[in-house]
Amino acid sequence: MSEPRELVITKEDYLEFLAERLRLQGTCQREIESLSFPYLFASGSELLRTYILGATEFTSTLPDRYRLPERGFIWFLFSQAVKEIQILPEKIVIKYEPKEEYRKPFKQFYL
Repeated sequence: MSEPRELVITKEDYLEFLAERLRLQGTCQREIESLSFPYLFASGSELLRTYILGATEFTSTLPDRYRLPERGFIWFLFSQAVKEIQILPEKIVIKYEPKEEYRKPFKQFYL
């Protein structure tokens, strides 16, 4: 089993990622700045999930048999490694531990 890991995401870092990724300016940038992490997490923000998976480099820790291009599948696997999440308006702290084996979902959903 792997070492426990911790990821801390600040709102500033995430907004920088969004500005770069989406090339936001003006009112669009201000709208994004008004959103909080609890809202983004609870609403299932695909961009937040993409950021989290990229920041953890979780995909690179997976054995080849689990690597599929479907981000929903990768998120399903990552959720099994999560031990603790703290979500505040200005930061997210995720404690996780990559595993050797993951439970696969029903085939009809991802395969």
